[in-house]
Amino acid sequence: MAPKRIMTGWKRIHRLQEIARHLFLSGIIIHNPENIYYFTSVYPHEPSFLIVSPEDEPELVAARSVYAEAVKDSLIPVVPGEFDIAETAWQRLQAKKIIRPPGGTILLDFFRKIIQGPVGIEENHLSVYLLNKFNIRSHMDIVPAIMELRSVKDGFEVDNIRKACTIAEQAMQEVKKAINPGISEKELSGIFDARAKALGADEAKCRVRSGENTALPFSRWMDAQVEEGPLLIDFGARVRGYWSDITRVFYLGKPDPQFLELYHLILTARDRALEVMSRGKTIYGPERVIRDIFRHGGYEKNMIYSAGHGIGLEVHETPFLTLSPSESRLREAPDGSDAGKKRKAREMVPEKSELEKAYGGSSSSMMMFMPEAMDEGPVFQRNQVFALEPGIYLDNLGVRIEDMVLVGEKPSLLSSFSTEEKDIIIKP
Repeated sequence: MAPKRIMTGWKRIHRLQEIARHLFLSGIIIHNPENIYYFTSVYPHEPSFLIVSPEDEPELVAARSVYAEAVKDSLIPVVPGEFDIAETAWQRLQAKKIIRPPGGTILLDFFRKIIQGPVGIEENHLSVYLLNKFNIRSHMDIVPAIMELRSVKDGFEVDNIRKACTIAEQAMQEVKKAINPGISEKELSGIFDARAKALGADEAKCRVRSGENTALPFSRWMDAQVEEGPLLIDFGARVRGYWSDITRVFYLGKPDPQFLELYHLILTARDRALEVMSRGKTIYGPERVIRDIFRHGGYEKNMIYSAGHGIGLEVHETPFLTLSPSESRLREAPDGSDAGKKRKAREMVPEKSELEKAYGGSSSSMMMFMPEAMDEGPVFQRNQVFALEPGIYLDNLGVRIEDMVLVGEKPSLLSSFSTEEKDIIIKP
């Protein structure tokens, strides 16, 4: 496994260097620990910097507290950071000629800007302080390029995600046995955490919502005692950096008819959405299918977030399972009538004559701006992994089913915790 992992890591670094050359970047700075791990096999728990030159050998500037572990695990040379690790990174960036020192005069600074290309940075992770510290005047966000690489998993990644699913579901079996009136949401969460780690998880997450709290599924607080009624549990485990993310809803006691109606509607939506998650199909397909089913059931307005998300080193990664931008804008129209939607659509799409004028009558140039082309968007790729999570939320009840899906010629479920009605009803 180790040689294959090393080979994969170097392929990723070489791809990053190709991106830097293609974008005419002077270099790339990576500060996000998940991204550092992805490229180097080092998962720093203290601030560290991966410095990538388009041509020269990359370096990892590691904090002193993680230096020994970094040297052991890293695929690339490791430089020990001083107490002010940003200062060490600044020196290494200059040594690699990724960043040039200030010229000292207005004229020299002007020429410096001309001869130095932009620096690739993670705009969602590199602070303004560091931008100023490194004297970066021109930069480009390389997060989309990195996330595109990360979205397609290799065998090592899929294996660990699969293990994370298995551990999470085994731990949830223990939680299910403990569900009884009077137990606290926090205690159930704690049972899951302890069992998942005993089974080999590096980290665990378990959010428990009971009764009316199921309508607030993403609240951080778990203060209630479990009583008869619905119980929504969002759980996952992390193995070698890779997460699982699964949700099951139980019912303690005799289920309410409305609960069962929602549950089976969501289960149908999940199964139908799975059918459109094959390689080469539009990524907008799952939410279209789910919303169509919810609309016919009278609950589309109660779907308050997207159909799902990518998952891997982080629980929520791109790409997200959403509608196309044009469909999303249509749904935001103040007039929900068919006439209103058609009017909104006409406002969104330029007249053909305007397109011909702008693009010289070229059908190939125009095609990329036509609604049909826009609505297809990106497509599913083999070995992408998603958390598919259709859900419906009323004022006092939330129901969600979330599963892990591996994309291939046909999609396959990495999660297998039963969704049968008989298995989600718990007798007190």
